[in-house]
This record gives sequence, structure tokens and C-alpha cells, in this order.
Amino acid sequence: MKKLFLLFSLLPLSSSLFTLTAGGFQIPQQSVKSMAYGGAFAGICGDASALFYNPAGMNNLYGQNFTAGVLGLYPYVSLQTPSYGNIDQTSSVYTPIDFYWVGQFCDKWRIGLGVNNQFGSAASYPDTWEGMYIVQKITLKTFMFQPSVSYQICKHLSVGGGFVYTLGTFGDTKAIPVSSNTTSNGEVTINGTGHAFGYNFGLFSKIWETGNDSGSHQCIQLGVSYRSGLPMTVPNGDVTFSQIPASLATQFPASEKFSTKVNLPGVFTAGVAYKFSCCKNWDFMVTYDFNYTMWSTYDSLHIAFTNPNTPNQGFQYNWKNAMAHRMGAEVTYKKSYSFRLGYYIDGTPTQDGYLSPEIVDANSSGVCFGAGVKFCKHYSVDLAYLRSDFTTTSKTWTSQGFAAAYHRVINIFGIGVNYQF
Repeated sequence: MKKLFLLFSLLPLSSSLFTLTAGGFQIPQQSVKSMAYGGAFAGICGDASALFYNPAGMNNLYGQNFTAGVLGLYPYVSLQTPSYGNIDQTSSVYTPIDFYWVGQFCDKWRIGLGVNNQFGSAASYPDTWEGMYIVQKITLKTFMFQPSVSYQICKHLSVGGGFVYTLGTFGDTKAIPVSSNTTSNGEVTINGTGHAFGYNFGLFSKIWETGNDSGSHQCIQLGVSYRSGLPMTVPNGDVTFSQIPASLATQFPASEKFSTKVNLPGVFTAGVAYKFSCCKNWDFMVTYDFNYTMWSTYDSLHIAFTNPNTPNQGFQYNWKNAMAHRMGAEVTYKKSYSFRLGYYIDGTPTQDGYLSPEIVDANSSGVCFGAGVKFCKHYSVDLAYLRSDFTTTSKTWTSQGFAAAYHRVINIFGIGVNYQF
């Protein structure tokens, strides 16, 4: 019976490869300025981060453009189970970065390069908590490298695209329900490095624009983009078993290797931005993005061990595609001082019976604030803040017989700089 219990306890091992940070397990905030708009940027493309949100929008930029930013992501998760009143997840501060360069080399062509962290987190629970067989400690870091190009087809329409190379590293530790001479539980740790290749492309258009000498100006911009899914392969990960009884050592040796594949989802985005000026000193903008994330590709995970005596493992997620609505507004004074406000509604991909304490998610919303200052012709600085907060009723992870009510809060602070010449 212990041997059978051990095998089933390893099933959620695969679910630990990627941990939720916001909206499934992705980090949609990929520039400080866009975060202040609630993430609605596909129709704006106002700085070099257009390379990520809509590569066709790079043609909305002139000269050489550099954008760099860092976020401080502060998550807090607590849960209540039928047996325990409150359990806090110990979550480390995560600091995603972004860097983008977009250069103009002729009237119609733009070339750019982006580096960012689209997935990542770090969290831990007490070693002997109720769900120690599901998760104790977990970490994830990813880096995306994205060379891109855009071309202006005509005065009002541009097209762009590029390739995405992804590098991910992760680690996970959990208890296993077997006893040895020195402890009442065994332990398993996995560490691996994954790689994936993908692509993105987009369309950008200023479909209507008008203005006069008095400073009045109006413009409507549309953007559509698609980021492909990323089939990340982990060909040679490390597995370490400790505190395993001698009778199970042939099946669960001190160390071995594993391989797996994780399907990171594709994202379709459609956005619109309306800009208007009533005089030379004041400019206004409102924007909206619709996201559709193909989470259904993340339906299951399978782990293959190199030791033929260790049974290969599989786990069903049964996630569904999800929608998000993002909207923002901005007012700018004398082309130099900008104040921004954003809001978003993000649908969860998790379905009833599949909510794990590793991947705490629900339908959620968030409010965002931000400001920007242009110090001179070439330099500007952006600040932004986001807060998301939700509480669920008791949710189950049916296959593991685990149920809990969750409370999750995420606070994100960001600072970014822009340089153009």
C-alpha cells in the first residue's frame, strides 16, 4: 500500500514546473508604462515595448528607441482547509525585468530585440504542512529573447513579426509518504532546464487621424497580434530522492534523470486606442485590449524517468481557454507630465476540481496607477503600481483529495526608463 501511495503522490510533481503569478501562470505586465494602462498596449505602441505587445507597432516609433524596466512583484497567498484555520504561503519577492530596443533604418522598416520574463515565481509552505505531499518549495525563472522586424505596407497599415527563444529553469521539493529510520517522510526534489521556440506577428493601423494649427488633434489606432504557443521541452532534468526505505531503492534511487514537455499557451490580442488633444497643452488617451489565451493546450503533463524501474507519471489539468479585458486612460500636460489609470478583468483557465495550492487562481481583476515624466527630448521615466485581490470559497483538487479556500493578493511596483534619439 505504501508503494502504491508513493506512486500516486508523485503525480502532481509535473504540475510544479510552472507556478501561478497572474492570469494562469503568465506575467502579462511586460513594461512599466503598459502596466499603468492595465496591460492594454496593442493599440498604443508608444515605446519600444511595442515589440512584445504588437511588433507591427514598431513602425509607430522613429529613430533609436530603448526601454528598460524592473518590477517588484509581491504575492501573498493564504488558505484555509477543513483541518486548519489558516496557512500562509511564504512567497519571495520576484523581480521580472524587461529590455527592448527598436531601431529605424529607413522610412518603412524597423528592427528590434526584446528580453523579458513572461513566467516566474517562488513560493514555499512549511515542511510539515497539510499539503506537504503536494508542494513544499517551488521556484521558476524564464527568459524570453525576441528579435523582430516590422514593415509599413502603406500610410495607415504596418505588419510585423519575430521569433521567440525561451529558456526556463525551475525547482520543486515535496514530501513523499514513506518512512525511514531517520524520518517519517521521504522527500523528492526535481530541477530542470527547458527550451522552446515560438513566434509572434501583428498588424497596426492608424485608421483615422485629423488635426489643425490650433493644437486640436484626434487619432484612432488599431492593433492585432498573436503570440504562438511555446512547446517547452525538458530533455535531461535531475531527480533526487532522499529518506527512501531500502525496500523501494530500486524504484526510487538517490538520483536519476527525467524528461517532459510543457505547452505554454498562445495569446491573441486585439486593441484600440483613441487619442485627442483639445489644445496645445493637454493630450488625452483611452485604450482597450482584448486577450484570448489558449490555455487548453495545457491539458496534461507527462514525466518520463530514465530509470526503467521508476514508473512514468502523468497528470491531467483540463484547463480551458480564457479571456481578459484590459483598459486604461492617460492625460498628459505639455507633452511632459503623464498620469495613467488602468483596470483589467482576467478569466481563470482552471476548472472545478482542478485547483491546486501550487497554482492558486480564480477569476480576478486589478486596478493600476502610473505616471511618466519626460525630462528632455531624449529621456523619460515611468512609474506604475498594480493591485489584485481575490478570495475563493472552498475549491477542490479532486485527484489529490485536497480542498481549501484561498485568499490571494498581488502588489506590483514598477520603474522604467526610456531613451530615444
